[in-house]
Amino acid sequence: MVDKIVEKLTSEGIDITFNREQGNIKETIERRTSYVDTNGLLPPNMLKNSGPTLKILTSDATRVELSKRREPMPFWHRNMDYDEVIICISGEATWTTETGEYHLKPGTMIHIPRGVSHTVVAKEGTDYTAIEIKAEARLELNPDLRRG
Repeated sequence: MVDKIVEKLTSEGIDITFNREQGNIKETIERRTSYVDTNGLLPPNMLKNSGPTLKILTSDATRVELSKRREPMPFWHRNMDYDEVIICISGEATWTTETGEYHLKPGTMIHIPRGVSHTVVAKEGTDYTAIEIKAEARLELNPDLRRG
């Protein structure tokens, strides 16, 4: 018996939903899903406070990087090429920017627009881990999520 599934295609604001059979479509897909276990990875900034993050995925316009900072970043950084999104996975850290100070804990994130200077201090005794997304396109917060 072949399993039936509901599939939804989305592109530029258009949603198309249809029913199809599960089937073995893997043979026709050229790009494969990637799986990365970040638990055992050691980004350079984990071993040296001035080290960079570890690039996991890259394109001309976007990068996804892993950070496991254990000591304060010994400099301020101003990214002139990308908007940055920092998503805390574990531990805690305080990010200080020209526009304010932000405390990250698991499940929280910040958006640092390109050109805004920033630095970070991981909370001592926590295993701070974050995914950093660098986007060439200007990012805008969903207005429904803005604090009143």
